[in-house]
Amino acid sequence: MSFPPEAFVESLRTFALHERMDPLMLLCKLTEECGELAEAVLVARGFKPHKTLEADAAIAEAADVLMCLLLLLGRLYPERSPDQLAALLAAQADAKLARYVARQPALPDL
Repeated sequence: MSFPPEAFVESLRTFALHERMDPLMLLCKLTEECGELAEAVLVARGFKPHKTLEADAAIAEAADVLMCLLLLLGRLYPERSPDQLAALLAAQADAKLARYVARQPALPDL
């Protein structure tokens, strides 16, 4: 499995043109979005029966988290182009995925 840089680059290009929020503020926003994702998961799993959300609320919140993360990276590394950031992010994601897969126990033969 591989994370293509194209999965990130268009968002990074757009954000480079428009986003001017301070990195610290973006980190706060990322934290807020992570909390909203956590709440969506809790609701979906039945831990908050008094709350209702749309069926795909966790997916929408995960997208918000990804967007905030990309915004933050673009502001933290303004000297790097969106293409460079996307390539670095994709390479890191590939490496981390490979390490994760390597640590998983083998599935039993059926």
